[in-house]
This record gives sequence, structure tokens and C-alpha cells, in this order.
Amino acid sequence: MTREVLSAWASLGVLLTGALILVATLLPPGSGVPGCPFGLPCALWHMLLFALLGVPVALRYATSRAAARSPLRVLVMVVLVIWIFAAITELAQNWIEGREPSLEDWLADMAGALIGLAVGSLLLRLALRRFR
Repeated sequence: MTREVLSAWASLGVLLTGALILVATLLPPGSGVPGCPFGLPCALWHMLLFALLGVPVALRYATSRAAARSPLRVLVMVVLVIWIFAAITELAQNWIEGREPSLEDWLADMAGALIGLAVGSLLLRLALRRFR
């Protein structure tokens, strides 16, 4: 599989996971029961969602030509974009009935994203090592 194909799949994964996060965090709760899905604490739910985002972001980063030229600069920009995305999703909850922004959820978003980036990077390294 070429770098371009991997990059395209990673981009699709980022878009789909981002859309899932928007739906999960910005739709009004439909059941009328407070809390997060599956009976999980909301912070853990946020962490899991953003960890799911971190995995395809790690693959997209690994296949990026810009990251190959300047890895630290691009990594800082990636983390900044995730930070802004997490902040926007939390702040937008202020205008949705039944939702409220939370600093704890935002911190969980960032922790999950960093965990997802690390796990995605590890999975990619293991896959590359296996196919060598």
C-alpha cells in the first residue's frame, strides 16, 4: 500500500471520527436521562471518543510529507488543531439544550487525543515492523 493510499484512508478516518464526535457531543440528549452513553462517566466517554480520533490522526501524521520535513512543527500544529476542535465542541454545548460545557470534559478530550496519537503511532510501528 502506498503512502498516498494510507494517507487517504487516514484522512477518511479523521473525517468520520470527527463527525462522530460532533454528533455525540452536540446533539441534545434524546433519552431525557442525564449522563453519557453506556453508563460511562462523561469524562471517560469524551476520552474514548478523542482517543478514537487520535488513531487516524497519527496515521495521517505518519504519512504526511510536511511531517517528514518538519516533524516537531507539524506535531505541535496537529495537537493545537485537536485542542481547538475539543474546545469548540465543548463551548458549542453552551447553546444546546440539555448540554453544558465542562473543563473536565475538555481535559478528557485532550488526554484521549494524546493517548490515541500514542496508540496509533505504536500500532503503525508494529504494523511496519511486521511487514518488513
